[in-house]
Amino acid sequence: MKQVTMFVWNNFVNDARVLREAVALTEMGYAVTVIAKKEMDELHLKSVETAAPGVIVNRPLKPELPKCVQSRIKSGVLNKHIPNMLTMLKMMALGRQQDADVYHAHDLNTLLQGIFSAKLRRNRNPLIYDSHEVQTSRTHYSFEKIYMIEKFLLKFVDHVIVENDTRADYHRRLYKERPTPVHNYSELYDIEAVEAYPIREEFDIPDNEKVVLYQGGMQEGRGLFKLLDAFKGIEGARLIMIGDGKERLNLIDYHKELGLEDRVHFIQRVPYKELRRYTKSADIGIQFLENTNFNHYSASSNKLFEYIMAHVSVIGSKLPEIEAVIESEQVGLTVEPESTKGLKEAIQKLVDDDKLREQFRGNTKQAKQKYNWDNEKDVLKRVYKRIKK
Repeated sequence: MKQVTMFVWNNFVNDARVLREAVALTEMGYAVTVIAKKEMDELHLKSVETAAPGVIVNRPLKPELPKCVQSRIKSGVLNKHIPNMLTMLKMMALGRQQDADVYHAHDLNTLLQGIFSAKLRRNRNPLIYDSHEVQTSRTHYSFEKIYMIEKFLLKFVDHVIVENDTRADYHRRLYKERPTPVHNYSELYDIEAVEAYPIREEFDIPDNEKVVLYQGGMQEGRGLFKLLDAFKGIEGARLIMIGDGKERLNLIDYHKELGLEDRVHFIQRVPYKELRRYTKSADIGIQFLENTNFNHYSASSNKLFEYIMAHVSVIGSKLPEIEAVIESEQVGLTVEPESTKGLKEAIQKLVDDDKLREQFRGNTKQAKQKYNWDNEKDVLKRVYKRIKK
């Protein structure tokens, strides 16, 4: 049986995107191994397990360095990235052992592992670079540094995948070759067969109030503080925020500062397969990315498609990929990404206008037939058919 080895720089517990790709490859007859990582505080995770039929995940443990080495790292005597470098070496060793027919590196922080495993051997194997982000234009990233690194490493890559056409065009402007867009759409499913999570009961939300939902990472540039500012003036609705991230505790503190404890509720991140139960409970979904860099500007936003799949009307930023879907399919409203006032007005409009909201909701039923992984996975399969060892 043909083998694919994938690399991810996470624990592969909630990585629905990579799991979808791996399962699609099993449909082509590949056995897939995903090499992930495991931190010392994640010892409860299995080192090896089956993620899906034909998909094995292998998690090498990030090494715990001696206390004397840790103290020297903290003091700046030794490089703070040493633990990550050791993890990368473990992943490289596992990758070489696989001798897979194709190697597949997800994002720039696993590309070295892919190159070492696929190319630094007598019989070189094909290597796919699957970039989920615009690496050269992200928050706190140096364009010059990342550009030089990515440009050099691309010399060893056989094929590049990015999220959408806007990002493919950007990549071509930088590196002269256009990669293949493979969109991060939700798999197609029947939301009517999903039992809704009892959000109203849990938070005592009356029937005459609408449920506004944000689900996703709580990071910089997601417009979440502006969302709280906007919600301070909203009437007839509650805001549910599901997820975690670096800004979660700051957001909780800020919502208390605004006096929104009774109108904004936080829920920890839930497993991906369970998330649709929460999404179904919402009346309105929010995806208010800020235009802080090209990575955000060009995002397709998988959350947008999760809202559509669950028949939830959407409010999204006027950014090219997001706006194109919302406006062409008429599944919601778009607002300027920096406008708290515009966001507030859009939320209040959909809260008050039942007819418009239901119209958008009805349109999602057609849009989901177009924007789903069941269709999009064929693009990934065509890439693999073109790859020859």
